[in-house]
Amino acid sequence: MNYLLSVVLLPMLVGSAIACAALLGPLRHRAAIIECCVAYALAIAFLITFVREVDLAALLRQLPVELKDDDAPFERWHQLGLVALLLAVVSPTLALLTAAVPAQRKAIVMTATLLAACGVAALVAFPGASNSSRALFAVVCALSSGAIAMCGLRTAMCALAVSCVGMAVCAVMTGFPSLAIMCVAVAGTAGSIALVACWRRSPRMHSVAGAISVVSGILVGVAVPVAGALLYRMTTSAKPS
Repeated sequence: MNYLLSVVLLPMLVGSAIACAALLGPLRHRAAIIECCVAYALAIAFLITFVREVDLAALLRQLPVELKDDDAPFERWHQLGLVALLLAVVSPTLALLTAAVPAQRKAIVMTATLLAACGVAALVAFPGASNSSRALFAVVCALSSGAIAMCGLRTAMCALAVSCVGMAVCAVMTGFPSLAIMCVAVAGTAGSIALVACWRRSPRMHSVAGAISVVSGILVGVAVPVAGALLYRMTTSAKPS
């Protein structure tokens, strides 16, 4: 119970509280504030779960930070925590930028989506990744962001929640409970945002194209190759030699 409260419920509560502050507060009719808070909430929920599930050192050793007496091996999937950290830092800036220059919003969103997809594909190195698989990884992230960008807030959050639940099931099936926990935390956060958005509608939030679509698409796009690689490994290992 303590584990569930610390690793799953705490990130969900933090993320939901940040998003609900915008959806229910006095600035709930400001689309830029909602976009900023919701995007940050999704990224921070994943990040907190990563830190609570693994440890803080797994994140810090990817940064130019010297850790005393740290000789733990570096695991490539720990780069998912770095991705969540970067999304948490960049998403508020993107939300404010698109609000400041509304005439260039579409161009900014498209550029940010492509840069984020390519950047994550270059940063996250899955075992046995080739140049073609990295390119496909970038395409998956970009398409995921593009698909979510065409939705309203409630639809986008429902789609993100369902996608993350599916990724969690795949992760459990392949013996990767850590990734499953992170997907569940994001799914719970997105689901709670969708419920609040249905209860207290924000008329100014007609589309999530921007920080929300970029963060959501990258989180889903990052989980898809991991789940796919695990399923492929499981099916190949099950075949008789």
